[in-house]
Amino acid sequence: MQANNNHYFVYIFGGETETNLQIGMAGNIQQQLQQTQQNTDLPKKLVYYEHYDREAMALAREKQIKESSHTDNKRLIESMNPNWLDLSDLL
Repeated sequence: MQANNNHYFVYIFGGETETNLQIGMAGNIQQQLQQTQQNTDLPKKLVYYEHYDREAMALAREKQIKESSHTDNKRLIESMNPNWLDLSDLL
């Protein structure tokens, strides 16, 4: 049996204000970071992420976060990143 080397990330990008959030899932988080930096309409800071080794689990979590209230998403971000720092250098 082969080892599973898959990596999936559920992420939240935030802008200068806490009201503009982009929630998504990516198999290649570095590529997603580059695409986000190039798009002037999207928030630029990676303020939250979770890692999964199964795509189905990541997709389910992405859906759960997207269905959550903005207040719940702010709490989620602040549980990992209370100062809303850009976490992209940690990856």
